[in-house]
Amino acid sequence: MEYWDVYDKKGKWKRRAIRKGERLKNDEYHIIVEGWILRDDGNFIIQRRALDKKSFAGMWYCSAGGSVISRETPKEGMVREFKEELGIDISEEELHLKRIITEKNTIFYIFLVRKNISLDEIKLQEEEVMDVDLADPNKIRKMVEDKTFIGLDYYEKFFKGI
Repeated sequence: MEYWDVYDKKGKWKRRAIRKGERLKNDEYHIIVEGWILRDDGNFIIQRRALDKKSFAGMWYCSAGGSVISRETPKEGMVREFKEELGIDISEEELHLKRIITEKNTIFYIFLVRKNISLDEIKLQEEEVMDVDLADPNKIRKMVEDKTFIGLDYYEKFFKGI
């Protein structure tokens, strides 16, 4: 069973954890990490979520992402998600924090990794990810418009800031 630490709105640990899926109170938050791998050719590695995922099934998404588990830092969680979902090793030093966004009961940590990774190097965790591809910001914008890519408000500022 997976556990998530509970935080206040400012990201301070409230000294308790909940089981994955358990409801948070209004003043409680958990942390989700999202990582974007940007290659020298200007393309991001993007993933397509598995069809049996509870949320956003079959939709395209950033390179990797997920919930930070209990007693894990956001960077540790991001390193773990890259390894689990894509089978690739990313070090904490390669993670560049670009944004922290608080929305509803979630604190999102958005990381950028600049690294030339070939799609051939990726080994998918099939329970989570069904495909990977390359896309530049314009292609991602079009996919968001077409509702095939999970659309989040931070993308424009994120793309301009890289």
